[in-house]
Amino acid sequence: MKDPYEVLGVRRDATKEEIREAYRDLIKRYHPDQFHNNPEMRALAEEKIKEVNEAYKYILDHFDDSKDLSNPSGDEEIFKMARQKIDSGDYYGAQDLLVKVVDKSKPEWYFLSGLIYFKQGWYDKAESYLKFAHEADPSNKEYEEVYKQCLRAGRVNYDPMSGPVNQGGMSEEASTCLSCCATLACMDICCHCMGGI
Repeated sequence: MKDPYEVLGVRRDATKEEIREAYRDLIKRYHPDQFHNNPEMRALAEEKIKEVNEAYKYILDHFDDSKDLSNPSGDEEIFKMARQKIDSGDYYGAQDLLVKVVDKSKPEWYFLSGLIYFKQGWYDKAESYLKFAHEADPSNKEYEEVYKQCLRAGRVNYDPMSGPVNQGGMSEEASTCLSCCATLACMDICCHCMGGI
């Protein structure tokens, strides 16, 4: 028998989904019905399909479930990939990965979910996830630091239409401008430095 991985054209560390996808592609490509007008090619296709089926069965029978991302033991690999996506700013990609995690009770799942919301400015939502992660693993300094950052940032709310707003509902820019104007008016009244009487 030929090397089943070569027959399917997959890596030895391929996931079950990658193996299934390669198998489906080969079955479509070599399906004998495509060669009904060419008996010689049809016979070759039938032989190829038989080889593909044997390779697929062999790989699945000997598959190490511990390396499959759809299994709980693959959760750590998903977390690693989700962190990479978060670091690159691909928050939707990271969320898509976290959906695949089997054990969503892990503090790391809550932390990464909260981190995604935090990076997007959704502080209220981020706070609940980050708080859970921090309380579940209080010795984790990263969880603690990001949770504290979220609490500080949460003092400034976020309006999806106009961006960050302060507790009074005013945008940060307007708040800064108002503060500057108030300072100048106060200086004018108190010091007469701007032509005040």
